[in-house]
Amino acid sequence: MKRRKSVTNVFAQQALETISAETPKIISFHDSSIEFLKHCRIKGLAPDTIKFYEKELRQTVRGLADIDAPILDIRKIRTEDIERFIEYLQSLGRATNTINARLRAGRTFFNFCIRKKYIVVNPYEGVQQLRKRHEVGATFSKRQLKRLLDAPDVTTFIGLRDLAIMLTFAHTGIRLTELTSLRIQDVSFDGKGAINVQRAKNRYARRIPLTARLRTVLKAYIQERGVLDTDLLFINVEDQPLSGRTIQDRLRQYGKQTEVGKEVTVSPHAFRRTFCRLKVEAGTNIFVLQRLTGHQSLEILKRYVEIYGKDLEKAIELGFEDM
Repeated sequence: MKRRKSVTNVFAQQALETISAETPKIISFHDSSIEFLKHCRIKGLAPDTIKFYEKELRQTVRGLADIDAPILDIRKIRTEDIERFIEYLQSLGRATNTINARLRAGRTFFNFCIRKKYIVVNPYEGVQQLRKRHEVGATFSKRQLKRLLDAPDVTTFIGLRDLAIMLTFAHTGIRLTELTSLRIQDVSFDGKGAINVQRAKNRYARRIPLTARLRTVLKAYIQERGVLDTDLLFINVEDQPLSGRTIQDRLRQYGKQTEVGKEVTVSPHAFRRTFCRLKVEAGTNIFVLQRLTGHQSLEILKRYVEIYGKDLEKAIELGFEDM
């Protein structure tokens, strides 16, 4: 029997359409990453999280291109390509944290591609994060912290503002993005007072009580700040909101002025680490500390307990009292 040039059987036609529909279409790494970032924005992820994915995926596609991975058709990217990519980053001397950040972003991105049916298998499947030393970054001593807090000239608006910023970092352990998003209404002076952190990293708002000194300084700063069009708490001399970069620059300047910066890098996170260390040394319950700092996991706080906890000093003498 002579075969027809086209398929006319209804069931055969439907089968072919099904096969065609299930076959992932050819899509490049670049185009699919654009779709992924659009998805992140629609989902309402934090701007910093979107910037993280955007940066890491941009660096990933460059690295994959350097090792001649098939970035024009992500269906062809294999686990071996990801392993070669890791070796390539290591050959460039990239830090373990940098490589792991790139791996986390890539894994999430390819999981999205699976859901969109661009690919069938995630090439990151089976690829492990690189092992790294679990260390706690540098913290300020109490003497260094005092030098920093004594540095601003509080007879000026800028000096009073900078003291309020540094004291907020030091006495609350707040993150930089959380501090720059604080509004006037987030600070309460009722009773002992408190800061309500609304824009938290884990999206769970939290309340941080004010210390006596922070309450006094914030109250003085807010009175000096006055009523403005913007309700963001920290502003510059033009009455515009302070950016995170400006705050980082100001901290570095005080580090240079006091020479603390020669010993410890003066940054918002150094204040946060110092807050955690001082609280652990004072015997603060780790779960209370987690509520204050907004850490999603206890793992990081456990490192502070292991290094700075006083229970080890007490335990080491037990059993040797009469020896």
